Amino acid sequence: MRRRVTRQNAKLGGASRKSDHVIWEIEVPKDLVGRLIGKQGRFMNSLRQASGAKIYVSTLPYFRDSQVCHIEGSSQQVEKVLSLIGKKFKELCLTNIYGLPPPTPLTLHSLLMTAWLFLPDGVTVEVVVAHQVDAGHMFLQQHTHPTFRVLRSLDQQMYACYSEPEIPTLPTPVEVGIICAAPGPDGAWLRAQVISYFEESNEVELRYVDYGGYDKVKTDTLRQIRSDFLSLPFQGAEVLLDNVVPLPDEDHFSSEADAAVSEMTRGAALVAQVTNYDSATGLPLIQLWNLTGDEVVSVNRALVERGFAQWLGY
Repeated sequence: MRRRVTRQNAKLGGASRKSDHVIWEIEVPKDLVGRLIGKQGRFMNSLRQASGAKIYVSTLPYFRDSQVCHIEGSSQQVEKVLSLIGKKFKELCLTNIYGLPPPTPLTLHSLLMTAWLFLPDGVTVEVVVAHQVDAGHMFLQQHTHPTFRVLRSLDQQMYACYSEPEIPTLPTPVEVGIICAAPGPDGAWLRAQVISYFEESNEVELRYVDYGGYDKVKTDTLRQIRSDFLSLPFQGAEVLLDNVVPLPDEDHFSSEADAAVSEMTRGAALVAQVTNYDSATGLPLIQLWNLTGDEVVSVNRALVERGFAQWLGY
């Protein structure tokens, strides 16, 4: 259920300060996030230019009803941003939620839902494609992020742990949303989230939270995950290509389109930027560029120019 938000007068006396350094965070309903960012990030960029403040949307998992807009700078810079946001979004509550305790106690399940490493808004970041669902849908990893280097060590620890017998299986009926350990290729064990549970066939649908992708497996192949294996943020950011949709009269991308994106991204130096959010799923919409070679190639536009997709403007 969506919470109604009403505008309140923002007073910087409640902000987190260090000298004149202010941190202010506001809760933004998911259906307003795209307008707050603006087409190609224009409104967010205009806020930065007009105020000089650091501002970005710190995305929470896409099934949450709201996201958090983080504003950081001097008191004058933050006041300027809040004033501009308030003029455009008159019903948005501008109360500072930075550092406030959650309104309800965090269960282990809800705590895990905030553990993803998402692409920051309004910033171009280096990425690699961890898994491609189709030409317009993929999972990215931020391989230059400080936490990424820990993933290999985690993989080794999980391999050693789950190679031992008598590790507990998941209790049934399986709770949708929980994190578990799932067998992967070549004897590996991977962190995965249960998306659906099929009691009649004793199967679950999984989303692999570090390496991306979905799979349907038997429940008895899964194992309970040790709490210390949950400290590393989940590394796979699920995204959609912005402005790119299947060709007219087609409801999905062709195998040729899938192959074209794979060709442009496999093993390539890539950068990505969140430019909007999908209204149906809440997933980030991104622009993706290939930096390999002497020129910068937009994967989004190249897919259209090569006749594998159509361009969708706003």
